[in-house]
Formats: sequence, structure tokens, C-alpha cells
Amino acid sequence: MLNGYDPLVSIIIPVYNGSNYLTEAIESALAQTYKNIEILVINDGSNDNNATENIALSYGDKIRYYSKSNGGVSSALNLGISKMRGEYFSWLSHDDKYTPEKIMRQIEQLRDYDFNENHISYCLIKFINSESKYINKLIQKNYLLTGRKYNGISVISIMLRHGTFNGCAFLIHRSVFEKCGNLDESLRYNQDADMWYRIFLKNYNLIYVDYIGVLSRVHNNQLTQTGRTLFHSDSEKSSKYHISSFKEHSTKENNLLYLYARRHAINKNQNVVNNCIVAGKDANILNLRQISVLKVYCWYGNIRPYIRKIYHRLVYNVKTSVN
Repeated sequence: MLNGYDPLVSIIIPVYNGSNYLTEAIESALAQTYKNIEILVINDGSNDNNATENIALSYGDKIRYYSKSNGGVSSALNLGISKMRGEYFSWLSHDDKYTPEKIMRQIEQLRDYDFNENHISYCLIKFINSESKYINKLIQKNYLLTGRKYNGISVISIMLRHGTFNGCAFLIHRSVFEKCGNLDESLRYNQDADMWYRIFLKNYNLIYVDYIGVLSRVHNNQLTQTGRTLFHSDSEKSSKYHISSFKEHSTKENNLLYLYARRHAINKNQNVVNNCIVAGKDANILNLRQISVLKVYCWYGNIRPYIRKIYHRLVYNVKTSVN
């Protein structure tokens, strides 16, 4: 047992025009009770009259600061991964915050597994608004059980049924990226889901710690609220790889291709659904009943953006796009 071993953890903060929230993010990283950390702030070409850069530089040698031309979150995270000195990677969005024991709780959990590099830790998140107040009406649905280890295919099934995981809640050994590759820089919206699919298709295990480690901010300016057009474009790009992968790993008991098609039907990605149906027919893993159900979900997907817009506005006062 590696009881006395405290590996270095690299907290990577990608930021673009983040002067409004960056200080809170950095302070939450510095406040970690687990002290063997380094903090890397990656400025992704901010154009805010040096406001973001000035905040980062004000921390001196408490952080490591890098500036690059704008290329999206993926490119900023990839630069951070290339520069990190730690054994473990932890992502912190510039508009989110960690709770004080986030890293410590996950390190202690990984310690129970002798820091096996094939194990990835995940914690709970809670949502906050632009003023850092809890959004009690918006609750993260949790489908994981403490003490249970999930294999890669099980994790993907959960993602396809219930939505992707929040990347800031992971703690990942750096070797995972060496084996699976870095984030796809051609994707500007769903690069995180794409990365998690690729990782867990390599059958890495997920372990869950029942602790709120991330405070995820919901506000009008974040890309998840404004970038629906990018989402549709990215979905088509990444689907070319994922359709073949999910077809290969699908079984009658756990039909990943069907679940993947259903998720894209709900999200109004008709071209992806059509390609899944063609692939499913070819491999004889989609039957007529499933195809009919997918068509119903496609109908629902056409009206869902309007329902979503009304819901987000009424429940937690956030504007969303219907594109």
C-alpha cells in the first residue's frame, strides 16, 4: 500500500476573457487542503485589455502562467497537459470553483486502489449562479454509487443514458492522455464528452467519491448556453469516430449505438441519427422497433430547445439558445 505517498496534482485552469471569475477559481485552487499541487493558468488569447493576464500575473510564483493565441478550451487544456509536472491532472474552469477538500478526497480514494493508473476518480458537483450563490432548484442527478468500481463500457452507458460527466470533477493520471491522446482541438463545444468516450472505450475504471468537490457556475455567457450551433457541428465531426466504435462494442443487452442515436435524437442532431440507423442496420443491431422509437425522439428533439429555453429562464434565470 502506498499510504505515505502524496503525488503531485496539476490543477489546470484554461481561461478566455475571464477577469470576472478567474480570481475565485485560483483562490479555490490555492485553498486546497491537499498541498502537493501546482496551478497552471492557460490564457487562451483573451482580448480584454490584459485584464485576465493581470489577474494571473498578480499571483506571482503561486501559479504558473502561460499565454497563447486563441484556439479553444481543448487547445488550452492540451498546452496545460504538455506543461504539467504532476502525476495527476485536474481541470478547473475559470468560472467554476473547487471546494477545499476536492483534491484530498480524491487522492485518498485513489490511495485505496494503490494509485492504479487505470482508475479515474470522480466527485459530486453543485451549481452556483453568477454571484456564487447555490442554485438549489438545479440539482445534479447522480447515477453512481460510492464504493463501486465501474468499467469503461458501464461508464459510457451511463453517459449515453444520462448525459456527460463534468470534466472538472475528474482526477486523472497523466498516463491516460499518453495512451488515449489529448483533447480534439477541432472541437469547440463537446470536446470533453469526446475525450471521455475515447478514454472509457479503452476500459479505464471510474471510482466515485460522494463529496461535493466542484461548484459549477451557470451564467448567460458560458459556451454551454450560447454555442448550440457549435454543438451540432461538433456532434457531426465526432460521430464519424464514435458510431463505428459504439457499433463495435454494442451488444443486445447494452446497445451503445442505439443509446448514442437516442441521445443525438433528443439533441436535434438528425444527421447523426440517420448515420447511426444506417450503421445499425448494416450490423444488424438496430431493429424496427428501435428505429421507430428514434423517430419519436427526433420529433421530441425538435421541440425540446423551446422547452429548455422556458425551463432555464423560469427555474434559474439563465437565457439559452434554441438553435
